[in-house]
Amino acid sequence: MNHTSYAALFHGPNAPWEIRSAVIEPPQDAQILVRVLACTICGSDLHTISGRRQAHTPAVLGHEIVGQILAFGPRAPRTDAASGHLQINDRVVWTIVANCGKCFFCQHNLPQKCQEGYKYGHQQVSEAKCWHGGFATHCTLLSGTHIVKVPDAIDDLVAAPLSCATATIAAAMRTSHLVEHETILVIGAGMLGLTACAFAHTHPTQTLVCIEPDEHRRMLAKNFGASQTAPPNSLMLNPNDSSFPMGFDAVFECSGTNAGTLEAIRLVRTGGRIVLVGAVFPSEPAPIVIEQIVRKQLSIHGVHNYQINDLLCATDFMEKHNKKFPFKELVQHAFALDQIQQAITCAQDPQNIRVAILP
Repeated sequence: MNHTSYAALFHGPNAPWEIRSAVIEPPQDAQILVRVLACTICGSDLHTISGRRQAHTPAVLGHEIVGQILAFGPRAPRTDAASGHLQINDRVVWTIVANCGKCFFCQHNLPQKCQEGYKYGHQQVSEAKCWHGGFATHCTLLSGTHIVKVPDAIDDLVAAPLSCATATIAAAMRTSHLVEHETILVIGAGMLGLTACAFAHTHPTQTLVCIEPDEHRRMLAKNFGASQTAPPNSLMLNPNDSSFPMGFDAVFECSGTNAGTLEAIRLVRTGGRIVLVGAVFPSEPAPIVIEQIVRKQLSIHGVHNYQINDLLCATDFMEKHNKKFPFKELVQHAFALDQIQQAITCAQDPQNIRVAILP
């Protein structure tokens, strides 16, 4: 094993990246040391880098990570969340939040909101001897992290988003309580929206429509199962339209925009459900008319991150369906760690759904 690790430290918007080295120390207690095989750049990383989201610096960003186990601490778990045996060289993904299991939110089925939680790829670097983000050659997993082995059928570039985008959509699908032959609308065709299309397509749906302003992304949505795509504000409810005469049964808002949420409220049917997924940075207040929610008897749910069962569901979904949908093709560009700025610039191009760093 190489005895030196490297990380790209984020010092704030417009500040140069710093490549810092550290001597690798053996994992302690319940820690597990992994080598980062790939880390895809998430939209929330870009929000932080641009200053739309605040971050304590310096930080090692990156949380869509697939890693390879290098060493176990003396009290580290030797089984994953599916009770599979863990051993050296296994490829793994893990929950974005290491949680305590004891606090109010852990006890109320919200471990991702743990009061003592440690969020990978979001925390300030407190010591130089180990990293806890994906923009690094190594990552040390902490106690309270739930780990899932990656099946051989899943490529590294497909596995990396499992611990963020894919698992988040698994949580959104669980929250939506889909039943057979419903009409489904997905708003936004970024990584979240395309993944939502793929998940929804595997359900026996009556209609699956994706709204997206970018023509290239609308074309991608059809490759991920959408039967119809449309630009924003182009769909009109029509009682004589057999596809969705009363509106959509379930709407997944994945664009994170106020306009997307307003369109979701307009297009969902009376008694329908809206799941809000994409809004992960502060924005201006949306001019929502509360009467519309009341009179239409809507159920609106926010989903932020996920539970371990959602990561298991995401991994199972990808093992079964990653050949059916072109997930690997969504990662068109990959960069070395010392090319971090080029990678970020590339990821900021809306034509690129995901860009990978291969440390």
